[in-house]
Amino acid sequence: MNSTAVSAIRIGARLTSIVSPRLGAAWLERLFLTPSRLPIRESEEGSMASAERHFLKFDGARELPLYTWGRGPAVLLAHGWSGRGAQMSGFVAPLVEHGFSVTAFDAPGHGVANGKLSGLHELVSSLELVTSHLGGVHAIVAHSLGAAATTMALSRGVGVARAVYVAPPENPGEYVFRVADHLGFSRKAAQGARALMEKRYGVRFQQLRGTELAPGMNVPLLVIHDQQDQEVPHDHGKRLVAAWPGSRLLATNGLGHNRILGDRSVAEAAAGFIRDGAAEVP
Repeated sequence: MNSTAVSAIRIGARLTSIVSPRLGAAWLERLFLTPSRLPIRESEEGSMASAERHFLKFDGARELPLYTWGRGPAVLLAHGWSGRGAQMSGFVAPLVEHGFSVTAFDAPGHGVANGKLSGLHELVSSLELVTSHLGGVHAIVAHSLGAAATTMALSRGVGVARAVYVAPPENPGEYVFRVADHLGFSRKAAQGARALMEKRYGVRFQQLRGTELAPGMNVPLLVIHDQQDQEVPHDHGKRLVAAWPGSRLLATNGLGHNRILGDRSVAEAAAGFIRDGAAEVP
């Protein structure tokens, strides 16, 4: 969302929050459930050009683009909010070199997938659908909100041998308030938007917290999180690891929230952990 659009929304959000918090909540919910579509970067084009591509039906109106590389035990790459499968392409080469097949996808409303509104639960359903389509997967590498979606999918029965989370948000529900504050909505409107989403999906945000779900997990987990992450603070990764049995934290410094996905040493650490439990950054 460009600065002009944000400025216009802020003016309307402040006014709406005063005149009708209920209307403000409905508007904020729609904004919160409308991801941005990111273009493929030049650094991602090579990997994406070599992918096998096909579409998987998600529901009666939407399809998921799937991208696959290599042969061997399957590893699924899950992008985050307003992301796309291409963002995860930096993990492809190390995993293929280690003998894995790799699949990425664009969730509904993301990348080139059709649809407009999307949320955490669409990410969860996408993970479940793609995993089933592949006949199960050996491991999942997930970024940002894709990590929160993976935790939910694991809690609902998706089985993997290992998982790698990059910059995972431990408390997705707090981002409603962060977005509201950024766009100029009142706290009352933010609370209303949260309530609308909880009604839409039939689950409370508290139930989606990583620290609520982590104690029941038995999947070995590597969390890679940058100490300078400005979007999902490093403390989120620390809290998740503290609550998740058998997990470990690998801290980077200076890679931020998105650039970390293109760092070769991070991809090598993820591939090493998935292959044999090694998690040292070269």
